[in-house]
Amino acid sequence: MGKFELLTGKLEYKGIEFIFVFNKRELRLIPPADKVQDVFSWFTKLVGNGAYITNNPVYIEENYLKGYCNELHQRIIFFAKNCRIHRFNLGQSLKIDIETYSIQKYDGKENEINRLDFYSDEINYIFPPVDALEYPEWSEKGNISVKVKEFEKTTSVPKDFFVDSKRVKIFFSIFRGTSKQIGHAPLELRSSMIFEFDNTTDYSFILLLINIAKEFIQFLCYRKDIVFDNINMLSLCQDGKYMKVGTLYENDDFIDKEEKIFSRCINYKCIQGYEGKILNDIAEKKLYLRHIPISYKSGCFIDSARFIIIVTAFEWTFKQLYKEGVPKKDKTIKAENEVEIEVGKLRDEATGKKKDIYKFLYKLVRSTNLSTKIIQVGKDYSKILNNFGNWLYSKNEETLNYKKTGERLAEQRNHFAHGALDEEFIELSLLDLVFLEYIIYALQLKNYNIEDKKIKDAIKNLFGVPIASD
Repeated sequence: MGKFELLTGKLEYKGIEFIFVFNKRELRLIPPADKVQDVFSWFTKLVGNGAYITNNPVYIEENYLKGYCNELHQRIIFFAKNCRIHRFNLGQSLKIDIETYSIQKYDGKENEINRLDFYSDEINYIFPPVDALEYPEWSEKGNISVKVKEFEKTTSVPKDFFVDSKRVKIFFSIFRGTSKQIGHAPLELRSSMIFEFDNTTDYSFILLLINIAKEFIQFLCYRKDIVFDNINMLSLCQDGKYMKVGTLYENDDFIDKEEKIFSRCINYKCIQGYEGKILNDIAEKKLYLRHIPISYKSGCFIDSARFIIIVTAFEWTFKQLYKEGVPKKDKTIKAENEVEIEVGKLRDEATGKKKDIYKFLYKLVRSTNLSTKIIQVGKDYSKILNNFGNWLYSKNEETLNYKKTGERLAEQRNHFAHGALDEEFIELSLLDLVFLEYIIYALQLKNYNIEDKKIKDAIKNLFGVPIASD
Protein backbone atom coordinates (compact mmCIF):
# COMPACT_ATOMS: atom_id res chain seq x y z
CA MET A 1 0.00 0.00 0.00
CA GLY A 2 3.03 2.24 0.19
CA LYS A 3 2.41 5.69 1.67
CA PHE A 4 -1.38 5.25 1.73
CA GLU A 5 -2.72 4.19 5.13
CA LEU A 6 -6.29 4.36 3.86
CA LEU A 7 -7.57 3.11 0.52
CA THR A 8 -10.88 3.93 -1.12
CA GLY A 9 -12.67 2.73 -4.19
CA LYS A 10 -15.63 0.76 -5.48
CA LEU A 11 -16.56 -2.90 -5.48
CA GLU A 12 -19.65 -4.92 -6.34
CA TYR A 13 -21.33 -7.50 -4.10
CA LYS A 14 -24.72 -9.13 -4.63
CA GLY A 15 -25.42 -6.81 -7.55
CA ILE A 16 -24.83 -3.66 -5.49
CA GLU A 17 -21.95 -1.30 -6.18
CA PHE A 18 -20.47 -0.16 -2.85
CA ILE A 19 -17.98 2.55 -2.02
CA PHE A 20 -15.27 0.99 0.15
CA VAL A 21 -12.82 2.36 2.69
CA PHE A 22 -10.00 0.05 3.76
CA ASN A 23 -7.27 0.50 6.42
CA LYS A 24 -5.40 -2.82 5.92
CA ARG A 25 -7.58 -4.62 8.46
CA GLU A 26 -11.12 -3.27 8.40
CA LEU A 27 -13.17 -2.97 5.23
CA ARG A 28 -16.08 -0.51 5.32
CA LEU A 29 -18.75 -0.78 2.61
CA ILE A 30 -21.15 2.07 1.94
CA PRO A 31 -24.14 1.29 -0.33
CA PRO A 32 -25.83 3.89 -2.56
CA ALA A 33 -28.86 5.58 -0.96
CA ASP A 34 -31.35 3.70 -3.13
CA LYS A 35 -29.91 0.33 -2.03
CA VAL A 36 -29.84 0.85 1.74
CA GLN A 37 -33.14 -0.95 2.22
CA ASP A 38 -31.90 -3.92 0.19
CA VAL A 39 -28.82 -4.20 2.40
CA PHE A 40 -30.97 -3.79 5.52
CA SER A 41 -33.02 -6.80 4.41
CA TRP A 42 -29.96 -9.08 4.59
CA PHE A 43 -30.03 -8.78 8.37
CA THR A 44 -33.76 -8.79 9.05
CA LYS A 45 -36.95 -10.72 8.41
CA LEU A 46 -40.34 -9.09 7.87
CA VAL A 47 -42.93 -10.59 10.24
CA GLY A 48 -45.85 -8.37 9.20
CA ASN A 49 -47.27 -4.86 9.59
CA GLY A 50 -43.88 -3.23 9.19
CA ALA A 51 -42.35 -5.25 12.02
CA TYR A 52 -38.91 -6.81 11.54
CA ILE A 53 -36.83 -9.28 13.53
CA THR A 54 -33.08 -9.72 13.29
CA ASN A 55 -31.92 -12.86 11.49
CA ASN A 56 -28.89 -14.98 12.30
CA PRO A 57 -25.39 -13.53 11.65
CA VAL A 58 -24.66 -12.71 7.99
CA TYR A 59 -21.45 -13.83 6.27
CA ILE A 60 -19.79 -13.13 2.92
CA GLU A 61 -20.88 -15.88 0.54
CA GLU A 62 -18.36 -15.34 -2.27
CA ASN A 63 -14.73 -16.49 -2.12
CA TYR A 64 -13.45 -12.97 -2.69
CA LEU A 65 -14.54 -9.42 -3.42
CA LYS A 66 -12.98 -7.52 -6.34
CA GLY A 67 -12.72 -3.75 -6.33
CA TYR A 68 -10.86 -0.88 -7.98
CA CYS A 69 -8.68 1.36 -5.80
CA ASN A 70 -8.71 5.12 -6.41
CA GLU A 71 -5.34 5.90 -4.85
CA LEU A 72 -3.32 3.10 -6.44
CA HIS A 73 -5.23 2.89 -9.72
CA GLN A 74 -5.05 -0.87 -9.28
CA ARG A 75 -7.41 -3.77 -8.73
CA ILE A 76 -7.77 -4.88 -5.12
CA ILE A 77 -9.07 -8.28 -4.04
CA PHE A 78 -10.37 -9.01 -0.55
CA PHE A 79 -10.35 -12.69 0.42
CA ALA A 80 -13.46 -12.60 2.55
CA LYS A 81 -15.16 -16.02 2.24
CA ASN A 82 -17.23 -16.70 5.40
CA CYS A 83 -16.16 -13.40 7.01
CA ARG A 84 -18.94 -11.95 9.15
CA ILE A 85 -20.64 -8.74 7.99
CA HIS A 86 -21.35 -6.22 10.74
CA ARG A 87 -23.84 -3.42 10.10
CA PHE A 88 -24.03 0.15 11.31
CA ASN A 89 -26.72 2.79 10.99
CA LEU A 90 -29.43 0.29 9.98
CA GLY A 91 -27.39 -1.06 7.08
CA GLN A 92 -26.14 2.29 5.77
CA SER A 93 -22.59 1.12 6.49
CA LEU A 94 -21.08 -2.37 6.71
CA LYS A 95 -17.86 -3.58 8.32
CA ILE A 96 -15.84 -6.71 7.48
CA ASP A 97 -12.60 -7.76 9.17
CA ILE A 98 -10.08 -8.71 6.50
CA GLU A 99 -7.05 -10.95 7.11
CA THR A 100 -5.88 -11.39 3.51
CA TYR A 101 -6.00 -9.03 0.55
CA SER A 102 -4.20 -8.56 -2.74
CA ILE A 103 -3.15 -5.53 -4.80
CA GLN A 104 -3.22 -6.41 -8.51
CA LYS A 105 -1.75 -4.74 -11.56
CA TYR A 106 -4.57 -3.14 -13.51
CA ASP A 107 -4.40 -2.77 -17.27
CA GLY A 108 -8.05 -3.24 -18.08
CA LYS A 109 -7.87 -7.02 -18.21
CA GLU A 110 -7.66 -9.98 -15.86
CA ASN A 111 -3.98 -10.94 -15.60
CA GLU A 112 -3.16 -14.62 -15.73
CA ILE A 113 -1.06 -16.02 -12.88
CA ASN A 114 1.24 -19.03 -13.04
CA ARG A 115 3.68 -18.47 -10.20
CA LEU A 116 3.56 -17.58 -6.50
CA ASP A 117 6.65 -16.42 -4.57
CA PHE A 118 6.28 -16.76 -0.78
CA TYR A 119 8.44 -14.75 1.65
CA SER A 120 8.58 -15.06 5.45
CA ASP A 121 11.02 -15.24 8.34
CA GLU A 122 10.25 -18.95 8.66
CA ILE A 123 11.33 -19.60 5.06
CA ASN A 124 14.63 -17.81 5.74
CA TYR A 125 15.32 -20.37 8.47
CA ILE A 126 14.07 -23.37 6.51
CA PHE A 127 16.19 -22.46 3.47
CA PRO A 128 18.93 -20.16 4.92
CA PRO A 129 19.98 -17.31 2.58
CA VAL A 130 23.45 -17.29 4.16
CA ASP A 131 24.11 -20.49 2.20
CA ALA A 132 24.33 -18.33 -0.93
CA LEU A 133 27.59 -16.73 0.23
CA GLU A 134 31.03 -17.96 -0.76
CA TYR A 135 33.67 -17.76 1.97
CA PRO A 136 34.59 -14.03 2.24
CA GLU A 137 38.14 -12.84 1.57
CA TRP A 138 39.74 -10.25 3.86
CA SER A 139 42.76 -8.05 3.22
CA GLU A 140 45.10 -6.51 5.78
CA LYS A 141 43.82 -3.05 4.78
CA GLY A 142 40.25 -3.95 5.73
CA ASN A 143 38.93 -4.77 2.30
CA ILE A 144 36.42 -7.59 2.17
CA SER A 145 35.38 -9.44 -0.92
CA VAL A 146 31.99 -11.13 -0.80
CA LYS A 147 30.81 -13.40 -3.57
CA VAL A 148 27.30 -14.81 -4.02
CA LYS A 149 26.90 -18.25 -5.54
CA GLU A 150 25.22 -18.55 -8.92
CA PHE A 151 21.44 -19.05 -9.20
CA GLU A 152 21.75 -22.74 -10.00
CA LYS A 153 23.52 -23.40 -6.68
CA THR A 154 21.02 -21.38 -4.65
CA THR A 155 17.87 -22.90 -6.10
CA SER A 156 16.50 -26.30 -5.11
CA VAL A 157 15.48 -28.94 -7.63
CA PRO A 158 11.75 -28.51 -8.47
CA LYS A 159 9.38 -31.24 -7.27
CA ASP A 160 5.82 -31.91 -8.38
CA PHE A 161 2.61 -32.21 -6.39
CA PHE A 162 -1.03 -32.07 -7.45
CA VAL A 163 -3.93 -29.90 -6.35
CA ASP A 164 -7.36 -30.66 -7.82
CA SER A 165 -5.59 -32.78 -10.49
CA LYS A 166 -3.47 -29.76 -11.48
CA ARG A 167 0.32 -30.12 -11.48
CA VAL A 168 2.22 -27.67 -9.28
CA LYS A 169 6.01 -27.35 -8.95
CA ILE A 170 7.62 -26.46 -5.62
CA PHE A 171 11.17 -25.19 -5.16
CA PHE A 172 13.16 -22.80 -2.96
CA SER A 173 15.41 -20.01 -4.16
CA ILE A 174 17.50 -17.18 -2.73
CA PHE A 175 16.76 -13.62 -3.84
CA ARG A 176 19.67 -11.17 -4.02
CA GLY A 177 19.51 -7.39 -4.16
CA THR A 178 21.66 -4.31 -3.49
CA SER A 179 20.87 -0.84 -2.19
CA LYS A 180 22.71 2.44 -1.62
CA GLN A 181 19.90 3.97 0.46
CA ILE A 182 20.66 4.94 4.04
CA GLY A 183 18.87 2.65 6.47
CA HIS A 184 18.84 -0.25 4.01
CA ALA A 185 21.22 -3.20 3.97
CA PRO A 186 23.73 -2.76 1.11
CA LEU A 187 23.35 -6.43 0.21
CA GLU A 188 20.06 -8.23 0.71
CA LEU A 189 19.74 -12.00 0.56
CA ARG A 190 16.30 -13.46 1.17
CA SER A 191 14.83 -16.91 0.63
CA SER A 192 11.55 -17.63 -1.08
CA MET A 193 9.37 -20.67 -1.62
CA ILE A 194 7.99 -20.84 -5.14
CA PHE A 195 4.96 -22.56 -6.65
CA GLU A 196 4.65 -22.76 -10.45
CA PHE A 197 1.55 -23.97 -12.29
CA ASP A 198 -0.46 -23.52 -15.48
CA ASN A 199 -1.96 -20.09 -16.23
CA THR A 200 -5.04 -19.28 -14.19
CA THR A 201 -7.28 -16.37 -13.25
CA ASP A 202 -9.11 -18.49 -10.67
CA TYR A 203 -8.40 -16.80 -7.33
CA SER A 204 -10.13 -19.65 -5.50
CA PHE A 205 -7.35 -21.92 -6.76
CA ILE A 206 -4.73 -19.33 -5.81
CA LEU A 207 -6.15 -19.13 -2.29
CA LEU A 208 -6.18 -22.94 -2.05
CA LEU A 209 -2.48 -23.02 -2.99
CA ILE A 210 -1.74 -20.38 -0.35
CA ASN A 211 -3.51 -22.42 2.32
CA ILE A 212 -1.55 -25.54 1.32
CA ALA A 213 1.70 -23.55 1.41
CA LYS A 214 0.83 -22.30 4.87
CA GLU A 215 0.06 -25.79 6.16
CA PHE A 216 3.40 -26.98 4.76
CA ILE A 217 5.29 -24.30 6.70
CA GLN A 218 3.15 -25.02 9.78
CA PHE A 219 4.22 -28.66 9.57
CA LEU A 220 7.89 -27.67 9.29
CA CYS A 221 7.62 -25.24 12.23
CA TYR A 222 5.09 -27.10 14.46
CA ARG A 223 2.92 -24.03 14.98
CA LYS A 224 -0.02 -22.52 13.14
CA ASP A 225 0.68 -18.79 13.53
CA ILE A 226 2.40 -18.56 10.17
CA VAL A 227 1.99 -15.33 8.23
CA PHE A 228 3.76 -14.65 4.96
CA ASP A 229 5.34 -11.18 4.74
CA ASN A 230 4.05 -11.01 1.20
CA ILE A 231 3.19 -13.31 -1.66
CA ASN A 232 4.10 -12.13 -5.14
CA MET A 233 1.86 -13.24 -7.99
CA LEU A 234 3.69 -13.51 -11.31
CA SER A 235 2.94 -14.16 -14.94
CA LEU A 236 5.30 -15.73 -17.49
CA CYS A 237 6.13 -13.41 -20.38
CA GLN A 238 7.02 -14.37 -23.94
CA ASP A 239 10.74 -13.74 -23.30
CA GLY A 240 10.72 -16.46 -20.61
CA LYS A 241 10.95 -13.95 -17.75
CA TYR A 242 8.33 -13.37 -15.07
CA MET A 243 6.40 -10.16 -14.52
CA LYS A 244 4.83 -9.39 -11.13
CA VAL A 245 1.11 -8.80 -11.59
CA GLY A 246 0.07 -8.61 -7.95
CA THR A 247 1.05 -8.92 -4.30
CA LEU A 248 -0.96 -10.60 -1.56
CA TYR A 249 -0.72 -9.40 2.04
CA GLU A 250 -1.71 -10.98 5.35
CA ASN A 251 -2.25 -9.32 8.72
CA ASP A 252 0.08 -10.37 11.53
CA ASP A 253 -1.29 -8.55 14.57
CA PHE A 254 -0.74 -11.39 17.04
CA ILE A 255 2.36 -13.11 15.68
CA ASP A 256 5.32 -13.63 18.02
CA LYS A 257 8.46 -12.37 16.27
CA GLU A 258 11.11 -13.74 18.67
CA GLU A 259 14.11 -15.05 16.74
CA LYS A 260 14.46 -18.18 18.90
CA ILE A 261 10.98 -19.24 17.78
CA PHE A 262 11.87 -18.98 14.09
CA SER A 263 14.94 -21.17 14.62
CA ARG A 264 12.67 -24.02 15.76
CA CYS A 265 11.99 -25.58 12.39
CA ILE A 266 12.80 -28.49 10.11
CA ASN A 267 15.57 -27.39 7.75
CA TYR A 268 15.14 -27.97 4.02
CA LYS A 269 18.12 -30.34 3.98
CA CYS A 270 16.17 -32.75 6.21
CA ILE A 271 13.33 -33.09 3.68
CA GLN A 272 15.26 -32.44 0.48
CA GLY A 273 13.74 -34.44 -2.37
CA TYR A 274 10.57 -35.23 -0.43
CA GLU A 275 8.89 -31.82 -0.34
CA GLY A 276 6.61 -32.69 -3.27
CA LYS A 277 5.36 -35.85 -1.54
CA ILE A 278 4.69 -33.97 1.68
CA LEU A 279 2.75 -31.24 -0.13
CA ASN A 280 0.81 -33.86 -2.07
CA ASP A 281 -0.30 -35.46 1.20
CA ILE A 282 -1.23 -32.06 2.63
CA ALA A 283 -3.31 -31.29 -0.46
CA GLU A 284 -5.07 -34.65 -0.18
CA LYS A 285 -5.53 -34.36 3.63
CA LYS A 286 -3.40 -37.46 4.22
CA LEU A 287 -0.97 -35.79 6.64
CA TYR A 288 -2.43 -35.28 10.13
CA LEU A 289 -1.93 -31.64 11.17
CA ARG A 290 -4.79 -30.96 13.59
CA HIS A 291 -2.59 -31.38 16.66
CA ILE A 292 -0.21 -28.58 15.65
CA PRO A 293 -0.46 -25.82 18.32
CA ILE A 294 -1.63 -22.30 17.52
CA SER A 295 1.71 -20.84 18.58
CA TYR A 296 5.01 -21.86 20.13
CA LYS A 297 3.88 -20.59 23.55
CA SER A 298 0.48 -22.31 23.42
CA GLY A 299 2.29 -25.54 22.56
CA CYS A 300 4.03 -25.35 25.94
CA PHE A 301 0.69 -25.74 27.74
CA ILE A 302 -1.39 -28.91 27.85
CA ASP A 303 -5.11 -29.18 28.58
CA SER A 304 -7.40 -32.17 28.18
CA ALA A 305 -8.34 -31.34 24.57
CA ARG A 306 -4.72 -30.95 23.49
CA PHE A 307 -3.75 -34.16 25.30
CA ILE A 308 -6.40 -36.14 23.43
CA ILE A 309 -5.65 -34.66 20.02
CA ILE A 310 -1.91 -35.41 20.28
CA VAL A 311 -2.68 -39.03 21.15
CA THR A 312 -5.14 -39.09 18.25
CA ALA A 313 -2.40 -37.77 15.95
CA PHE A 314 -0.20 -40.70 16.97
CA GLU A 315 -2.99 -43.25 16.44
CA TRP A 316 -3.80 -41.81 13.00
CA THR A 317 -0.14 -41.66 11.92
CA PHE A 318 0.51 -45.19 13.24
CA LYS A 319 -2.34 -46.48 11.10
CA GLN A 320 -0.82 -44.82 8.02
CA LEU A 321 2.54 -46.52 8.60
CA TYR A 322 1.24 -49.87 9.86
CA LYS A 323 -1.56 -50.50 7.41
CA GLU A 324 -1.78 -54.17 8.45
CA GLY A 325 -1.63 -53.34 12.14
CA VAL A 326 0.93 -54.58 14.67
CA PRO A 327 2.62 -57.85 13.57
CA LYS A 328 1.23 -60.75 15.58
CA LYS A 329 2.38 -64.29 16.32
CA ASP A 330 0.55 -67.24 14.79
CA LYS A 331 -0.81 -68.24 18.22
CA THR A 332 -2.32 -64.78 18.70
CA ILE A 333 -3.90 -64.78 15.24
CA LYS A 334 -5.36 -68.26 15.85
CA ALA A 335 -6.81 -67.20 19.21
CA GLU A 336 -8.32 -64.05 17.69
CA ASN A 337 -9.94 -66.07 14.91
CA GLU A 338 -11.54 -68.45 17.41
CA VAL A 339 -12.74 -65.66 19.72
CA GLU A 340 -14.10 -63.71 16.76
CA ILE A 341 -16.18 -66.72 15.68
CA GLU A 342 -17.50 -67.27 19.21
CA VAL A 343 -18.38 -63.62 19.82
CA GLY A 344 -19.91 -63.43 16.33
CA LYS A 345 -22.27 -66.31 17.16
CA LEU A 346 -23.29 -64.66 20.45
CA ARG A 347 -23.87 -61.39 18.61
CA ASP A 348 -26.06 -63.05 15.97
CA GLU A 349 -28.14 -64.91 18.58
CA ALA A 350 -28.59 -61.98 20.96
CA THR A 351 -31.23 -59.23 20.87
CA GLY A 352 -31.66 -55.75 22.31
CA LYS A 353 -28.93 -54.34 24.54
CA LYS A 354 -27.02 -57.64 24.61
CA LYS A 355 -26.66 -57.53 20.83
CA ASP A 356 -25.22 -54.00 21.01
CA ILE A 357 -22.70 -55.12 23.63
CA TYR A 358 -21.62 -58.12 21.57
CA LYS A 359 -21.22 -55.88 18.50
CA PHE A 360 -18.88 -53.67 20.52
CA LEU A 361 -16.90 -56.67 21.79
CA TYR A 362 -16.66 -58.08 18.26
CA LYS A 363 -14.92 -54.90 17.09
CA LEU A 364 -12.42 -55.14 19.96
CA VAL A 365 -11.25 -58.68 19.16
CA ARG A 366 -8.62 -57.56 16.64
CA SER A 367 -8.03 -54.06 17.98
CA THR A 368 -4.62 -53.06 19.29
CA ASN A 369 -4.24 -50.95 22.42
CA LEU A 370 -2.14 -47.80 22.60
CA SER A 371 0.58 -49.37 24.73
CA THR A 372 1.15 -52.18 22.22
CA LYS A 373 1.46 -49.67 19.39
CA ILE A 374 4.03 -47.59 21.25
CA ILE A 375 6.02 -50.72 22.15
CA GLN A 376 6.06 -51.69 18.47
CA VAL A 377 7.27 -48.21 17.46
CA GLY A 378 9.99 -48.46 20.12
CA LYS A 379 11.19 -51.75 18.60
CA ASP A 380 11.11 -50.58 15.00
CA TYR A 381 12.48 -47.05 15.42
CA SER A 382 14.78 -47.30 18.43
CA LYS A 383 17.74 -45.99 16.38
CA ILE A 384 15.85 -42.74 15.84
CA LEU A 385 13.97 -42.38 19.11
CA ASN A 386 16.09 -43.82 21.93
CA ASN A 387 18.55 -40.92 22.19
CA PHE A 388 15.67 -38.44 22.46
CA GLY A 389 13.76 -40.61 24.94
CA ASN A 390 16.81 -41.29 27.12
CA TRP A 391 17.66 -37.58 27.20
CA LEU A 392 14.10 -36.52 28.02
CA TYR A 393 13.42 -39.06 30.77
CA SER A 394 16.88 -38.92 32.37
CA LYS A 395 16.58 -35.14 32.53
CA ASN A 396 13.51 -35.71 34.71
CA GLU A 397 15.17 -38.53 36.72
CA GLU A 398 13.13 -41.21 34.99
CA THR A 399 13.93 -44.10 32.64
CA LEU A 400 12.68 -44.61 29.10
CA ASN A 401 10.19 -47.51 29.02
CA TYR A 402 7.92 -47.71 25.98
CA LYS A 403 5.46 -50.07 27.69
CA LYS A 404 4.95 -47.80 30.71
CA THR A 405 4.79 -44.74 28.45
CA GLY A 406 1.95 -46.31 26.47
CA GLU A 407 0.08 -47.45 29.57
CA ARG A 408 0.23 -44.02 31.23
CA LEU A 409 -0.84 -42.22 28.06
CA ALA A 410 -3.74 -44.63 27.48
CA GLU A 411 -4.97 -44.36 31.06
CA GLN A 412 -4.79 -40.56 31.19
CA ARG A 413 -6.35 -40.25 27.73
CA ASN A 414 -9.29 -42.38 28.89
CA HIS A 415 -9.70 -40.23 32.01
CA PHE A 416 -10.01 -37.13 29.85
CA ALA A 417 -12.13 -38.74 27.14
CA HIS A 418 -14.68 -40.14 29.59
CA GLY A 419 -14.80 -37.08 31.84
CA ALA A 420 -13.29 -38.91 34.82
CA LEU A 421 -12.07 -35.70 36.41
CA ASP A 422 -12.16 -37.21 39.89
CA GLU A 423 -9.33 -39.58 38.93
CA GLU A 424 -5.85 -38.56 40.07
CA PHE A 425 -3.86 -36.95 37.26
CA ILE A 426 -0.91 -39.05 36.08
CA GLU A 427 1.89 -36.50 36.20
CA LEU A 428 4.39 -38.54 34.19
CA SER A 429 1.91 -38.69 31.32
CA LEU A 430 2.85 -35.08 30.49
CA LEU A 431 6.44 -36.19 29.99
CA ASP A 432 5.16 -39.09 27.90
CA LEU A 433 3.14 -36.66 25.79
CA VAL A 434 6.23 -34.59 24.98
CA PHE A 435 8.00 -37.76 23.86
CA LEU A 436 4.92 -38.70 21.84
CA GLU A 437 5.30 -35.44 19.89
CA TYR A 438 8.81 -36.57 18.91
CA ILE A 439 7.44 -39.99 17.95
CA ILE A 440 4.72 -38.49 15.72
CA TYR A 441 7.25 -36.52 13.69
CA ALA A 442 9.55 -39.54 13.45
CA LEU A 443 6.69 -41.63 12.03
CA GLN A 444 5.44 -38.90 9.70
CA LEU A 445 8.90 -38.34 8.22
CA LYS A 446 9.71 -42.05 8.09
CA ASN A 447 6.54 -42.58 6.07
CA TYR A 448 8.39 -40.78 3.23
CA ASN A 449 11.43 -43.05 3.65
CA ILE A 450 13.60 -40.15 4.78
CA GLU A 451 16.97 -41.24 6.14
CA ASP A 452 17.25 -41.80 9.91
CA LYS A 453 19.96 -39.17 10.39
CA LYS A 454 17.86 -36.49 8.67
CA ILE A 455 14.85 -37.41 10.82
CA LYS A 456 16.96 -37.09 13.97
CA ASP A 457 18.29 -33.73 12.81
CA ALA A 458 14.73 -32.59 12.08
CA ILE A 459 13.45 -33.55 15.55
CA LYS A 460 16.51 -32.07 17.24
CA ASN A 461 16.11 -28.70 15.51
CA LEU A 462 12.32 -28.55 15.72
CA PHE A 463 12.09 -29.25 19.45
CA GLY A 464 15.44 -27.76 20.52
CA VAL A 465 16.80 -31.01 21.94
CA PRO A 466 20.46 -30.48 23.02
CA ILE A 467 21.92 -33.84 22.02
CA ALA A 468 24.90 -34.44 19.77
CA SER A 469 24.25 -35.28 16.12
CA ASP A 470 25.54 -38.61 14.84
